[in-house]
Amino acid sequence: MPENEHSLAEKLRQQRDRFIAFAFAGADLLLEMDLEHTVDYSAGAGEALYGVTDRDLVGKKLEDFILPRDRKKYSEALQRLQNTGRLDHTPLSVMGSSGAVSRMRMAGIKLPQFPNGYHLVLSRVPPMVVTDERGEADPRVDFVEMVRQRLNEANRLGQDYMLTLFDLSKTNFGKSEPATIQTFFATLHHELQEVSVGKLSAGHLNSRTIGLVHDQSVTQQTMRRKISEVAGKFKNKMEGASISLRGSSLEMNDSSMSEEDINKALTYIVNNFVRDSAQFTLKSLAEGARIAVEDTLTRVRNFRGMVKAGKLGFVFQPIVNLKSGGVLNYEAFSRLQHNGQMFAPSYIIPFATDVGVIGEFDLAALKRTLEMMKAATEISPLAHISVNVSGTSLGNPGFYHALIKLMEAHKALMGRLIIEITDAASIFNLDEARRLLTRIKRLGVRISLDDYGAGGSAFELLRALPIDYAKIDAPYIHDARDKKGKSVLRAMTGLCKDLGITTIGECIEDQEMLETLRSVGVEYAQGHLFALPTADCAKKISYYKDALGMKAEPVRV
Repeated sequence: MPENEHSLAEKLRQQRDRFIAFAFAGADLLLEMDLEHTVDYSAGAGEALYGVTDRDLVGKKLEDFILPRDRKKYSEALQRLQNTGRLDHTPLSVMGSSGAVSRMRMAGIKLPQFPNGYHLVLSRVPPMVVTDERGEADPRVDFVEMVRQRLNEANRLGQDYMLTLFDLSKTNFGKSEPATIQTFFATLHHELQEVSVGKLSAGHLNSRTIGLVHDQSVTQQTMRRKISEVAGKFKNKMEGASISLRGSSLEMNDSSMSEEDINKALTYIVNNFVRDSAQFTLKSLAEGARIAVEDTLTRVRNFRGMVKAGKLGFVFQPIVNLKSGGVLNYEAFSRLQHNGQMFAPSYIIPFATDVGVIGEFDLAALKRTLEMMKAATEISPLAHISVNVSGTSLGNPGFYHALIKLMEAHKALMGRLIIEITDAASIFNLDEARRLLTRIKRLGVRISLDDYGAGGSAFELLRALPIDYAKIDAPYIHDARDKKGKSVLRAMTGLCKDLGITTIGECIEDQEMLETLRSVGVEYAQGHLFALPTADCAKKISYYKDALGMKAEPVRV
């Protein structure tokens, strides 16, 4: 082969490899399609999704596997791809040979090097990340909004609707593959949708809880039978599984209730059923509204009182350079003191989000951290500190203005501050978030993305937001113990490198995990292998050469 042809072939191979890396880092299936929309090449989880192998999928039309009600949307999506050369994430449902339904996001690109076709990637949408057309919605918020719409419809038509919630969180799935469990819940959602109002009034509340609005002709017995039928379809794939089901139905008479009361009631009902379905006893929307107002006011008052009283503290954990053992920064983990107990973020954040004060909490945590950095008694004046900020907060204009004001009052510290975005899937307006983060970066602050790889939207976030660091979601690191998982981790790392983003591995507990990170090019790591989170960890800068096998004790300066 002539040298110039070889060079071109190599460039094309690299470009295709990079695209495949992008695809498999955040997708379950990569397809090459011809202009007749027939599959020319398939790689990934096709067998799990459709019940056919990658080889058998070649020569078939993808449309044959799209749920009939979504085929028009599928055709319109392909038309957009043909016209613009690019297709952003579009939600679709696909149906396998067994009748199992998977909720997917489809994206695509038409490369000039492939004039006779285009590429598609399909990513499973986890039940806890069921999305709207933009792929950026919170499931419980979406569900509450849907129920409100059905209430308005019921009032307009003079109908009486019921709200039923099912919890399968205690189900024992045995050794079932995660993909099988996910497909089970997607199929269950589809079947319950069929008996809901208008066949479009069912939704996930999280990965194991689902709810629907239905008329009084549909009984709990009917719905339980549907669930049993779905379980039967998966009998062979979930051998040994034992379905555990809790259900609760509520009347939806909203007479004499304001829109605000309805929203509070629904939010309270959904959150409390998800939190503890066994103790859930509410029977009506009106009862939920009364208790919600009383409970929320008390909890918010207590929460604000604790924060205001200075009961917010931190423990710190280092993020370590895998070559030198030096510390990039220390992550601040918030702790809230109450009645002699210390509450971790896993307790604080869900509550603050539920009652709508997560923005207040993020600001309080950031303010307290900056005060500690300025005092330099609990944090070394050389230490760089990362503080968590929820994606929910980034969509709040009030939070935006308060954050900028706080940062401008501490300009001298901004070069040592890193904002770590948690729960990034809840960012509902990426354009606004990009403008906010770009302004923050002009002050010298760096931006980190937590749980990189979790959810199909993570890669859109890398493209859209001015990210400096990407902290790889722990399951990808654990999965890298096998060859396929390691290839995915390498692809994720390579994509970040191409984008100029520094990678961090989290939850590193042993030397095997450490060597895995090194082998795929991850630059920094965080975890118990180096240090447990402690209150005085950031007082003095340390080197962790011993943990890296450099045979030297940590040196404190």
